[in-house]
Amino acid sequence: MKILVTFAVENEFAPWRRMRGFRRAASAEPSLFEARIGSAEVCVVLTGIGPQHARRALQIALAHGADLCISTGLAGALQPCHRIGDVLVARTVRAASGGNFVKSDAELLHAATACGAREVNAFQSSDHTVLAAKEKGRLAFSADAVEMEGFAVLFEAQGLRVPAVAIRAIGDTACQDLPLDFNRTVGPKGQISIPRVFGQLVRNPHRLPGLIRLGRDTRRAATCLAKFLDSYIGMLAAARRFEGVHEEVAVG
Repeated sequence: MKILVTFAVENEFAPWRRMRGFRRAASAEPSLFEARIGSAEVCVVLTGIGPQHARRALQIALAHGADLCISTGLAGALQPCHRIGDVLVARTVRAASGGNFVKSDAELLHAATACGAREVNAFQSSDHTVLAAKEKGRLAFSADAVEMEGFAVLFEAQGLRVPAVAIRAIGDTACQDLPLDFNRTVGPKGQISIPRVFGQLVRNPHRLPGLIRLGRDTRRAATCLAKFLDSYIGMLAAARRFEGVHEEVAVG
């Protein structure tokens, strides 16, 4: 069984990478990492931030084949009941614009809840980082958490009839404003630019404590996600239901 797992950036993946000793594949772009968990061959792709980068990375990664796909990483909570480190699995992922949505594969969703993920109605994909609690409040009417790559990942996977599921760990809460404008810190390949982060801090040094708190929270969330994924993929590998099976999926 070959399982494709997507993260946007390295810091989301780092705890799981250390836990399982993922080795980097001989690929220039996108960044690919490989490991074996039980009977499963696991391939992690770092897509970069945003739907355009995710779409391009998935097209390349899926050309090598996959039996199932897990879109994962961190997300911002839109509902106050979701706390830092909570792992959510969504029945649907809504597109950034328009009314389109994709559905998580029902069996993959059920397996995620059996491993401890909280089932929610929807994730909202966005074409930008949602920075302010006020904007999160406006999105809360239609979704439980906001992220940027899930719709693109599931859309590309399901276009090739690869069963896919959207799973996220909460990295910032619904009432939390982010300390920096992270939309201004993304480089051309979809990765966070450290010089751009420092540039914002030089102009706004009072935001450093908030950035430190966010770093602590996201590390905690990524660690919770790593533990969940390890258990989840172990369960999928043992079941082997999806090996060579590409079922019909719904795209709305």
